[in-house]
Amino acid sequence: MKASLIAAAIAAVALPSGVAMAQGTTAGAVAPTVGAKVYGPQGDEVGTVEAVQDGVVVVNTGTAKGGIPIASFAMRAKGLTIGYTKAQLETALGAAAADSGAKLDAALVADASVKSADDVVLGTVSKREGDDVTLALSEGGMVQLKKQSFGLDATGGLKIGMTAAALKSAMTAAAPATPATPATPAAPATAAAEATGPSAE
Repeated sequence: MKASLIAAAIAAVALPSGVAMAQGTTAGAVAPTVGAKVYGPQGDEVGTVEAVQDGVVVVNTGTAKGGIPIASFAMRAKGLTIGYTKAQLETALGAAAADSGAKLDAALVADASVKSADDVVLGTVSKREGDDVTLALSEGGMVQLKKQSFGLDATGGLKIGMTAAALKSAMTAAAPATPATPATPAAPATAAAEATGPSAE
């Protein structure tokens, strides 16, 4: 089965030390929710939370978007706060995206192992053509994913931003429907009569 899918791979950016953690309260009290506003150290609005997954908070500034470790946030009187202004965060996200993009390009090679977001080994990279990456699945079959579906885990291994079950479900949904087998037409009445022979007088 071959399907074309686009998944959002969430990768945490590496923030410079000393400015990532907002000053105020401890990060343990932070519980970001989707749609929550994110503020900078002076109380200026930085962006909005788009997703929260596996200890990573995806923040959209309107110009840049990226995953930031939850430990980089604190809760202050105004709300969810990070130790970056909007301009600083956009610069950091841009630099991190460029760095991770180069590392991802280096990792997306034939026979490289690929895991799901829930650490299930899905298979290996079969080939890459531009932004299209074909994955040879361990269970058999192939699936084509976009480059942006991939990210790197803490060890530098390839990962996609969805669980194994979610990928299987997406592939099933993307597969073309099998055409229904046409019903066998009923035999004409004369043929049926001939097949049973003449009626007894």
